[in-house]
Amino acid sequence: MTTSLRPITPADHDDVLALNERHVELLAPLDRPRLLELISWADHADVIDVDGAFAGFVVTFTAGSPYDGENFAWFSERYDDFCYLDRVVLHEDFRRRGLGSLVYDELEGGCGRPVFALEVNLDPPNDPSLAFHRARGYAEVGQRDSGGHLVSLLAKRLG
Repeated sequence: MTTSLRPITPADHDDVLALNERHVELLAPLDRPRLLELISWADHADVIDVDGAFAGFVVTFTAGSPYDGENFAWFSERYDDFCYLDRVVLHEDFRRRGLGSLVYDELEGGCGRPVFALEVNLDPPNDPSLAFHRARGYAEVGQRDSGGHLVSLLAKRLG
């Protein structure tokens, strides 16, 4: 199995939008204009490619980005230099294969910043994600209401 991250192209937009919509309760709504906006601001706006197949996507931003997300703004107020994971979504057909760890290894290793930050839903709870992040060394640095969901704000010191 060959796994890689590659930039999202226009040919991927329908797949990205459909996958985001299937998991919108854990993410944020996304339409084509918003996707294009996020891609233009992102440090990474990548497809997770497994042997040429669409296996998911990931979007990250770095400190100083014009990204307007509330949780990104929370981290921006507290950290001068960081990478922020806005969303990572694996297609259902590619789960439980270790892809999450591979993607995180690549993102954390290539971040070039001292902190990697993200949030995970506490209400509704996303217990598998919380366990995954704790096992990777992420620690809760705050909680906040985010669009009607209580989230745990997590950070990991890199390097």
